[in-house]
Amino acid sequence: MSTWTSKVCALVAGSLLAACGAGVSVTRNAPMQVQLADGLIVAGARGWCVDQTTSKAREGGAVVVLGSCAAIANNALLPSPRIDGVVTISVETPASVAPPVRDVAAFLSTDQGRAALARDGRAESVELLEVAAQDDTIFLHALDTSGGPLNTGADYWRALFDIDGRFVSVSLAPNDPDQTSRAQSIAALDAQIDRLKAANAR
Repeated sequence: MSTWTSKVCALVAGSLLAACGAGVSVTRNAPMQVQLADGLIVAGARGWCVDQTTSKAREGGAVVVLGSCAAIANNALLPSPRIDGVVTISVETPASVAPPVRDVAAFLSTDQGRAALARDGRAESVELLEVAAQDDTIFLHALDTSGGPLNTGADYWRALFDIDGRFVSVSLAPNDPDQTSRAQSIAALDAQIDRLKAANAR
């Protein structure tokens, strides 16, 4: 397995390992963002705050779980996102060369790629409903029929992209996917991508 495919596998599987490893450093009392050990800032879009109980550093990167600011703080005065659900952001250590997004999209459509996406590691557990490459970002819509923790929904959207040579995955698992449109899901991912890039602008 090549270096970049290994990193992609680790990245997409990393969101399932949020309960493992040491914690990350919250940069503000209100957990709207965290700063990783290498300086990368993971910040939530409006309405999304860090769930400190499940956000963890791990070998080779970190996993940051976001939920409704109002729900996490138990404060109705704080903002809530338009979609009721969970966002999981996985970050890998920098790679020497970032692969073309279309190569990554093609890899995720293989048995090996679908196995990496599955919570149980079995390719047959994942159905890829949509995979699209847009500029420097991959968007995918997947249905995972394997069992898993409550914060990883069976029906989810994911965006894969690069920030300063690091592979980044943003996964959105709506609590009610039947009531969440494709346009709403893409808009939520786009807003989160924009927030991450703005927080790390040099």
